[in-house]
Amino acid sequence: MGIFNGESKEEKQARKAQELMEKYGLTGFDPEYQKAIWEIGNNLAGNTLIEVGSVLSGGSAVDSAKMTYLHALVNQNWIIIRELDAIRKSLEK
Repeated sequence: MGIFNGESKEEKQARKAQELMEKYGLTGFDPEYQKAIWEIGNNLAGNTLIEVGSVLSGGSAVDSAKMTYLHALVNQNWIIIRELDAIRKSLEK
């Protein structure tokens, strides 16, 4: 159980994954895809801690620019995933 809000680690991860899916419009996928999206979200959450550490340790402007570009690529990938799913669903009709 979580110390502050009564959530277990698994419940917190599930909530974060759901928030990520809603934020990027990734709801309504088949369960097999939802699991993959959830795993990607967990990996990204771990990378956020690394980014914060880099900024706090005086990371360079080049490093900050790289992180910004990588965030843009991740967001573009979410869009591509949504669009590919829409195409797949339209072809199944």
